[in-house]
Amino acid sequence: MAGRKEPQGEDVSVHMKTMFIHLESAKKCESDARLVMTWRNDPETLKMFYHSQPKRWESFYTEYCTEYFTNPDLLPVFAYAEGETVGFLRFNAYEDAGIPGNVVDIDINLRPSKRGQGLGTEVLKRGVSHLFDKGYDAVIAEVKQMNIASIRAFEKAGFSYVDSMNKRIEDTGETVPIFRFMVRRPQRHPAEERKPVFIIAEAGSNWRCGTPARDLRMARALIDVAAEAGADAVKFQTYKAETVYVPNAGDSDYLSEAGIKESITSIFQDLSMPYELIPELAEYCRKQHIQFLSTPFSVADAKAVDPYVGIHKIASYEISHIRLIEFLAKTGKPVILSTGGATCDDIAWALHHFHLHGGKDISLMQCTAKYPAPLSTLNLQVIPDLMARFKVPVGLSDHSRDPLTGPVGAVALGASIIEKHFTLHNRLPGPDHSFALTPDELKQMVRAIRQIEEASGSGKKEVQAQERELRSFAQRSIQAIVNIRKGDELREGISVDILRPGKQKQGLHPRHIDAMEGKRAARDIPLGDGIQEGDYE
Repeated sequence: MAGRKEPQGEDVSVHMKTMFIHLESAKKCESDARLVMTWRNDPETLKMFYHSQPKRWESFYTEYCTEYFTNPDLLPVFAYAEGETVGFLRFNAYEDAGIPGNVVDIDINLRPSKRGQGLGTEVLKRGVSHLFDKGYDAVIAEVKQMNIASIRAFEKAGFSYVDSMNKRIEDTGETVPIFRFMVRRPQRHPAEERKPVFIIAEAGSNWRCGTPARDLRMARALIDVAAEAGADAVKFQTYKAETVYVPNAGDSDYLSEAGIKESITSIFQDLSMPYELIPELAEYCRKQHIQFLSTPFSVADAKAVDPYVGIHKIASYEISHIRLIEFLAKTGKPVILSTGGATCDDIAWALHHFHLHGGKDISLMQCTAKYPAPLSTLNLQVIPDLMARFKVPVGLSDHSRDPLTGPVGAVALGASIIEKHFTLHNRLPGPDHSFALTPDELKQMVRAIRQIEEASGSGKKEVQAQERELRSFAQRSIQAIVNIRKGDELREGISVDILRPGKQKQGLHPRHIDAMEGKRAARDIPLGDGIQEGDYE
């Protein structure tokens, strides 16, 4: 464990609360080992370790490569803040008969130059979250009693005092007085905190009809359909061909298979939404009481869209668009990021860069970048994994033709956003009409999502109001099977038995039957009556 000084000013602590900390696994390599040893050998840091002598490279590198990597589930990690390595966390399985569950201890080594900035607490919080994601029940920390700064950091990170003890250091024989602190995994029911699923009806490029007047009529018709279906938002796309693909990008195989033989550049030129159409559609959405969204594909597109939207959307293959992410982060508006064709490393980089540039509210969309996407490719099970891994809301951008399977399954797994393409008719010309939902199917989808939300309940297993009458009528309990007189012995199968009470008064739980056996009735108990506490002695 490393020593640190906590921030003295309120401004610093507020800044720390908004800082995005991410972790990356340390490697068995010389550069990582030297960095850890350098931090550890800092004079102030050494005071906080059980072994207060500086490490020597020849022995430390062997120690680092062997002892630090013994458990593949508890590999050490570096913590990063604003693109810089700021801390090192090491974990070990922890066994103590007095602490139940799967327990792990945590040690922190902070970059010496980063002391006094509140980073220790934030790195600890991220480390604890990392361990809870792995399924551990509790995280424990042992801190030297004289290490006041570390004690404060652990307390601010949510750790509670457990006890004090003298710890014997095996290889030196020294005894060190320590405090133990612990934080347990919170037991929450996620369904209790869930908000209604946000449903986006994706108009995409399906507004394009050929002339400005027809385009506007089609776009308004799509907005009408989305509003009538009960969607929360209708989304278009805003791009210019010259800022998406290189000029000689060629043909798209998936579009060629659909019978569209033009180059991708020509297609994007044809489907490009004029910037002047954006305010008209936003105003029409306002009148129809549905939120207007449009996905920008460049910074110029984002600047055109920004005044008219409350939420920004980033398309799957813009996940690496560094300038677009920077611009959208600085708007301060919530952002929804699709992840089709992306890896977890791609996602982690995009989230880190978004937060690095001031972004705060971001959601991810599981997405399969295939049009249409077979149901077998939707990979819905990744939704809870992304939620646990990145600690952000996750939804589904569904490109399958099926109106219900993907959205309903995703909501059941915790998705908080659903996006689905829709059209007026599947036979209309254009790349997105064939796999889009029809107006009736869009209504079915919205209805099914609301129904699965209702069916999901609170997440608590409890007797519901609708069950109480039948519970008291039909759940077995100890009931009299004859007229029992005061003083009679209670015998299972002779005077009492485990039966459903029906309209009679319900008796004690059958777990009391053995303790009741042979006891004498304390009152006259009529046939069918339930045996209560105090009815025998």
